[in-house]
Amino acid sequence: MPAFQLLASSEKCVDEGLLAVAATNPGLYLIPQHRLMVERGRLVKGRSGDRRKVALVSGGGSGHEPFSVGYVGVGMLAASTAGHIFTSPPPTDIAAAITAVGRDNPEGVLVIVFNYTGDRINFGLAVERCRAAGMKVEMYISGEDCALTQLEGTAGRRGLCGTLFIFKIVGALVEGGASLEEAVDTCRKLGNALGTIGVAASGCTLPGGTSPLFEVPEGRLELGLGVHGETGAATIKAGSPKEVVETMLTQLTRKDSTTRLPLQEGDKVAVMVNNMGCLSQLEMNNLTKEIVSQLQSLGVSVERVYAGMMMTSLDMRGLHMSVLRLLDPAWLPLLDAPTTAPAWTAPCLLNHFTAGEVLIPNLTLTLTQEKMDHDYIFSEEAQAQTLKACLESVVSQLPRHEQDLNILDTVCGDGDCGSTLMKGITVLSKWMSTLPVTQPRQVLNVLGEVSADAMGGTSGGLYSIMFTAIAASLSSTASSSRKMWAAALRAGCQAISKYGGATQGDRTMLDALVPAVEALEAGSDDD
Repeated sequence: MPAFQLLASSEKCVDEGLLAVAATNPGLYLIPQHRLMVERGRLVKGRSGDRRKVALVSGGGSGHEPFSVGYVGVGMLAASTAGHIFTSPPPTDIAAAITAVGRDNPEGVLVIVFNYTGDRINFGLAVERCRAAGMKVEMYISGEDCALTQLEGTAGRRGLCGTLFIFKIVGALVEGGASLEEAVDTCRKLGNALGTIGVAASGCTLPGGTSPLFEVPEGRLELGLGVHGETGAATIKAGSPKEVVETMLTQLTRKDSTTRLPLQEGDKVAVMVNNMGCLSQLEMNNLTKEIVSQLQSLGVSVERVYAGMMMTSLDMRGLHMSVLRLLDPAWLPLLDAPTTAPAWTAPCLLNHFTAGEVLIPNLTLTLTQEKMDHDYIFSEEAQAQTLKACLESVVSQLPRHEQDLNILDTVCGDGDCGSTLMKGITVLSKWMSTLPVTQPRQVLNVLGEVSADAMGGTSGGLYSIMFTAIAASLSSTASSSRKMWAAALRAGCQAISKYGGATQGDRTMLDALVPAVEALEAGSDDD
């Protein structure tokens, strides 16, 4: 059965995707016949001279969104062109991209090419044509893959998401007025300080395809794969985030590899955690935390982390981890420099308002001294003992009814009412010996905390709201009476209704509580 895909068609999906990027980013301009996206300021009539700085151009096959059009913007790429899925753009389109930002630009164009054979050939041909037409153009081929231990007999290291660090740093550099020669030199230095390794649990499915380009056996992961649907350099056992990241870092830094990243204790690094398509945000957060922790355990200082969908492989379930050694102190400010490129994930950084010492206030809620001095206290010991006996009865009796309550809850709920109540009872039983039973307001506040923290969920929250509202409404001056307790319980029901949104008759706990309040209100202290 074909995989379900929300795509216009395999023929139109790239073009419609580019139209969407242009529609959502007014600062970009699409020239559709060349699948060419340009930073709009480069083309505005009468103002293109303002943009006479070195222009960065890149591109490649589609299916890696948001790469590469998402990195067009002031401070990153001046233009990019897209091929069809996993297919290099034709030389004509690439030449159009170079010409759009390079004609009449004396500062020149730097074309950044990912190290894949098709890209090298097509981009190289376009560069030569543009040079022949009189434009000043240089080309840098990026490859930072650490999957292979030996490069002999191969096409070299593949260009992966780590190259986005080059886009950002060199883009900010030329935005500040650097020359073409300085930009090329910085690319080479960055390339020598970069390493990327990937892992995936599944292949990707091409638009219109019926199955993934490769299958990964259950319980296994592909290590060292690229972004074009190819398998990895090895198959490893699947494991926890800790185990997977440990294996990735070992491959990234292994000493017998000619492609290793020579991380050293004391290094400062920037890290990119690239979702290749289908990892949940929670998985990404867990993996990112583990990557940072393990790098720190190696004595490496993680200065910046960029996590998200940066350079995908359609719907592949996997990630790439790129590490940049910040060997030049100028690189970090360039990473932090502003850009209008919509896909660049800028972290929340310190500023002059947030860079001071952090002082965490006391986060524990307590009664004010005034309320403690005027707390409601039982005037008779018998009242306190009655409250204690009620609580002890609940603690002792509820366990035997846990399963009955769960069964009843399956009719109109999710079958865990008894189990949820038992979580609260278990904690309450540990508090029984220390409960200040002569002070019912304090007891009710404890019950509210236990409900919220131990029971959790919707019911725990509602019980907590009820107990807290009852405690707050108890008069500190009135004598204990049925009327006072009825008013307090009424306040608890009203709080449940206010925050829970239900009323009597909606088949909730209020259907039992409200009649009880009404009966209490109707009686007298003599009953």
